[in-house]
Amino acid sequence: MIVRVIRFETSEMGALRTLFHLILALHYGYGINVYLYGLNPPQEIIALRKIGYGAFKYLTFWDMLLQFTYFTLAFVNDILGSCSITAKKQSALQKFCDFYFSTVVFAIGSFVSISFWGLYNINRDLIFPVVFDSWFPNWLNHNVHTTPLVGVLTELYLVPHTFPKRKTGLTVVTCLCLLYLIWVCFIAYQSGHWVYPILAALPLIERAVFISAMSVLISLFYIVGEVLNRNVWGVGVQQKKMK
Repeated sequence: MIVRVIRFETSEMGALRTLFHLILALHYGYGINVYLYGLNPPQEIIALRKIGYGAFKYLTFWDMLLQFTYFTLAFVNDILGSCSITAKKQSALQKFCDFYFSTVVFAIGSFVSISFWGLYNINRDLIFPVVFDSWFPNWLNHNVHTTPLVGVLTELYLVPHTFPKRKTGLTVVTCLCLLYLIWVCFIAYQSGHWVYPILAALPLIERAVFISAMSVLISLFYIVGEVLNRNVWGVGVQQKKMK
């Protein structure tokens, strides 16, 4: 545990951490800009994209905003805040980033990458039809669907995080999932269009089971993040930060 703390507190690790946060913030910022303003889909796709306030109907885009916000704040914290494993020495910004990452950023980011590529390899038409390849660049697809998992795992290695009590963490994740599900159902009710092709393809009962399973999976990712963080940094660091 002492070796892990020394690794975190070295100037080389601090510089690497700051550079990583900056790169991810710019990476997501550029991706969001292209996603919103730089694509040229066919007219029939444009009509569908306008439903439900355009990109804001997709969980993947919600995740881009979550990741961009986190890595931007983490970079600002590296410059103006604190990077301490001792709770009393942590700035308010560090504590907020810590909680933000530990709950929604890790869980949603991991879920987006793994669920997308899982469904993509089973039947891509259920999640990202072939027709998208003609106007949605491959690099942006990886920006949206691959970088989240790579980013949160790298962050977990570079920075020790204190996860809140499991009940608190799961409550935050569940509330975000519920908010998004309400949004998706509202869009379907208002427009008659399901955000994802797989939801339109499933009968009512199977659709409910699928949505429930995905919600449980997101909650499990919160627990996975908690376990991975403890394995990387040790229980001692967690306890020291919680004092």
